[in-house]
Amino acid sequence: MRKCPICTIELVEIDFHGQMVDRCNTCQGIYFDRGELESIVHLVELFGQVDLQEQEIDTILEKEKNKQLCCPVDGEVMKKREVVGEVIDICPQCQGIWLDNGEVLALKSAEKHIKQNLNLYIRLGS
Repeated sequence: MRKCPICTIELVEIDFHGQMVDRCNTCQGIYFDRGELESIVHLVELFGQVDLQEQEIDTILEKEKNKQLCCPVDGEVMKKREVVGEVIDICPQCQGIWLDNGEVLALKSAEKHIKQNLNLYIRLGS
């Protein structure tokens, strides 16, 4: 039984755009098993590799850095990772991803933006 790493209630399996994922009915967070969100994460990682030759700014809030979530699958402490301004939690063991409410929309918006401006990012990365 998978439990929400925030609310500790049982996660419910839902159909999310053709994929079965686990969601918390209380906080609306969603857990993606490895591979279920990979296309978005991969595209966003490519965006992150574009070198704009500007200093990186740490945007992860201190309270967010100190918040530790445990993976609903194996109980491992999840690692925080910033992806296009959103802090996502990734299990170092099973590579599952926990997204708080609203983070899916933010990642999808980033993916759409990247796809629409791909030629610009390719030129900037050269």
